[in-house]
Amino acid sequence: MAKQSFVTGQVLTAQQVNDLQTNDFNQTVSAKTASYTLVAADKGTRITMSSTSATTITVNTGLFAAGDTLFIQNLNTGVCSITAGTATVDTSASLALAQHEGGTLYFTSAGVSTFFKAAGAAASSGGMTVITSGSLSTTSVSISGFSGYNSLLLEINNPVVDVSSQMAFRFNNNSGGVYSQAGMSPLTNTILNGGPTSTARAGFATYNLSTTADNTSVFISVNDYDSTVYKNINMGTANGSDAIFGNVRFNDTTAITSIQITTSGGTSNFTGGTYVLYGVK
Repeated sequence: MAKQSFVTGQVLTAQQVNDLQTNDFNQTVSAKTASYTLVAADKGTRITMSSTSATTITVNTGLFAAGDTLFIQNLNTGVCSITAGTATVDTSASLALAQHEGGTLYFTSAGVSTFFKAAGAAASSGGMTVITSGSLSTTSVSISGFSGYNSLLLEINNPVVDVSSQMAFRFNNNSGGVYSQAGMSPLTNTILNGGPTSTARAGFATYNLSTTADNTSVFISVNDYDSTVYKNINMGTANGSDAIFGNVRFNDTTAITSIQITTSGGTSNFTGGTYVLYGVK
């Protein structure tokens, strides 16, 4: 149950005493299935997340006091990330909770907290964890809710569109001319280049997509995605008839918090294909 406040001289009912005693052994559980923002009533309780997609639990200031605690745990396969809203959240471990992981959020003041992650099922250093996965549809799919990893690996399999077009990528949905790129096709010996103002997306790494499945596979590797410097991104694609590999530079100092998979120009729709986002520790 949530933390209670009592006044001098107040007579407690039997139910109140029983509730307090019960909470000493079994914290009140608040079950969530979608991203959630903490409220003041959550102090002293246990928050559980059960989702197959990536979710966040946001921590804001002014809701808790020094010494307040709550426990957060993830019960399902979608990674749940503890996210600083207006409050500060520090940790010596990861703020991303894989399935069966959890930990205690402890407040040192109204706006500063520390997350103490308990032992769980996360991959050890150098391991790879599935953060989220899904199907491609409409003109664009946005992936977010990842944090606490050294790098990201996005894998796309068998993308199909309703009208032939190219696949493109944006980071933080930035549609400015902040993408510079260079690559080549070893099968056709073709060199591909694009200056930082020549495009509003990263897209050379995929040739024209087909309206039928042709076993195309695409990967994007993003290192230091949460840094405040320009990011280098490796891209590649291959199918039975062609292959293109190269490097994209995201000329923006903002940390990458979302990745958009789009059809170039948004003039066609995905009608098939899947994606998997991995986190590398």
